[in-house]
Order: sequence, then structure tokens, then C-alpha cells
Amino acid sequence: MKKWTTRVTTGLVVAGMTLAAQSAPAMADEQMDTTTTEIALTEVPTEGVDASDSCGGWRGGLAGYGRWKEDKAGCGWISLDSKKNPQHRRYKWQLPPGSNSRVCVQAQGHYWSTKKKKSVATWTTAGCGTSGTVLVRWSGPPKKGGGYYGLAATPKVRAKVQPGFGGAAYSWK
Repeated sequence: MKKWTTRVTTGLVVAGMTLAAQSAPAMADEQMDTTTTEIALTEVPTEGVDASDSCGGWRGGLAGYGRWKEDKAGCGWISLDSKKNPQHRRYKWQLPPGSNSRVCVQAQGHYWSTKKKKSVATWTTAGCGTSGTVLVRWSGPPKKGGGYYGLAATPKVRAKVQPGFGGAAYSWK
């Protein structure tokens, strides 16, 4: 693990305190410290990281009432090239414990359309109720010798509240 050291000067803090000192005469009489502090920074380990958490882990979403409310991750997810079968991505979702709502969730996947000659996004039902899991296709164009290329895209889900229930917040990854 690499280790870096950086110097942080408290002079910037002094500038902020000067403004406060103008409104508080008692602080103006005190001596302000402008010493230097050392902080050790370390790298975040990447070994043993779960692939499902590589794009931020659990996120919060809101279910729309009467229509689909879309939520997307703030990152991109890349599938690997495959030698034989197309790649897939697993989505999981759940309502918070103790919630008395029910929602329906759909997850977006991508496949290569040979007819359109481009990647096409599709929505797949991830279930209704309080939690669910779905596996969607997430692969790029086919290779000439067999298999598929990888695909980079932003993970997205959409949800709506089931009839008879109020609005609901849920988590997904």
C-alpha cells in the first residue's frame, strides 16, 4: 500500500476566523495560530471488492405514483468481453424494513441489435412487492470468431407504486 504525505496550512482557517473576529471583539485579542499540520493519506484497497459494488453500491430511489419514475447511477458499468455467451448484469432492489408500501421495479439492460447495427436498451421487470432481483443482458456487438465485446453504459432502474399504496422510497444496486 502506498503512502503519501501532504501539508495543510491552517492559514486558510485563519482567514475565515478573521471574519468571525470582526463581529466578536473577544476573539480579536487572541493570538491566531498559523502552524502547519501533516496528514497521512492512504490508497483505497481494490483487492476483494465485490463486482456488484464497483459502481457505487446501494443507491436510493423514489417510486412514482401512477407512472414510472426513473433513477440512474452516477457512474458507468462496463461488462467484459466474452469468449462464448453474452454478458449479464444483476440488479437488486428492496424497500426499507418496516415499510408498508409495495412497488414494481424494472431494470435496464443492453444488447446489440444486428438489425439496427447499434446497442439497444431494454427494460426488464425486476418484480413487484418489497424486494427483488433480476439478471439483464449487458453485452456489446458480437465478435467475428464468436463471443461478444463488452459494453459501457449507465445502470438505470424505474419504479412505480402499486395501486392502493402511498409513495415509497427504495434502495437498489
